[in-house]
Amino acid sequence: MIQLRGITKSFGAKTVLKGIDLAIPTGSTMCIIGRSGCGKSVLLKHIVGLLKADAGDVEIDGRNVRKLSRHDLFALRQRIGYVFQGAALFDSMTVKENVTIGMVEHGVTDAKLLDSEACRVLSAVGLLPPVEEYESAAFQKEYAIIMNKKPSDLSGGMRKRVGVARALVGRPDYIFYDEPTTGLDPVTSQQIDDLIGVLARNLKVTSIVITHDMFSVFNVADRVAMIHEGVVRFEGTVPELRDTTDTEVTDFLSRYVAEGF
Repeated sequence: MIQLRGITKSFGAKTVLKGIDLAIPTGSTMCIIGRSGCGKSVLLKHIVGLLKADAGDVEIDGRNVRKLSRHDLFALRQRIGYVFQGAALFDSMTVKENVTIGMVEHGVTDAKLLDSEACRVLSAVGLLPPVEEYESAAFQKEYAIIMNKKPSDLSGGMRKRVGVARALVGRPDYIFYDEPTTGLDPVTSQQIDDLIGVLARNLKVTSIVITHDMFSVFNVADRVAMIHEGVVRFEGTVPELRDTTDTEVTDFLSRYVAEGF
């Protein structure tokens, strides 16, 4: 479980987070919503230890992130997969190189091991056939096509999938998605939503999805938290979100509710 207690953070004179309390149960998918600049991504950076709170604590599986040694924080981050907004692929690298870059940076040089992990995660996100079919002609054909492509050769949806595949390397316990459907058309967005759901169910990971896309929220969330003016204004299930009478929340949702969601 991820537990946030009283997280407060200021940048200069601006206080972004004003005492955030939030619990994210193990194995669940939590969507965090709110207007631009409300502190959603800032909150995510506190969970992975990239930012330190001015006050409050983050606990992951009962361990206080603020009190971890550098070695233990590094070990924790190895259990977390992070999908960046826009996928954040390296243009000069192939798909395989993008996916396995973390392994290489951590000293893995065995070509067979790098190849095996790339096949596994690209299969998991649907860019290769099931990995059990590795020896088949169909798998090898798709393998030859995808592994040496550069990001510029891929569609927006395929780039997102490669970004998700990279996050799956090492079999993380947690996956954090930062605006995973931004810039995608509705059909591709639905495909990414479906992928998030499949990975959550099949891999039993705990997922946090930062998003402005309410369609994604209704598609993937087990629970939803809305940040407003530095605090958690709403936290609950999707049906509870639909039924809320909080005017700040309903104003945020209004155009989606009007479309029947």
